[in-house]
Amino acid sequence: MPGPMSLAMISIMLAVSGADPAAAATPQPPGASFTSAKTLAALQECLTDKLSAVGEVVALKMEDDSTTLLVRDNPDGPMTIDLAPPKVIVTSRFITGSQKLVKDCL
Repeated sequence: MPGPMSLAMISIMLAVSGADPAAAATPQPPGASFTSAKTLAALQECLTDKLSAVGEVVALKMEDDSTTLLVRDNPDGPMTIDLAPPKVIVTSRFITGSQKLVKDCL
């Protein structure tokens, strides 16, 4: 789970990406939760590569050896994914066309 510092960084990234702050502050149910046998580095590399087709991918390294990926600059708005193997959690709604990309990396 992201800490206060990571939430602040995500808020800043959303503001810079031009996302509507009111929409960003609205809690959304998680898009999905998955498990993977891949390492954090392998997941991050695959997801960054695949998701760059739908937006700019920014990785935010957390204190607890996890990473949050932020996909921005997409007409659907931002998408966030928490990587803490074996858990992979899409913490926002999926960007159009991204669900298959995420599953392909698991």
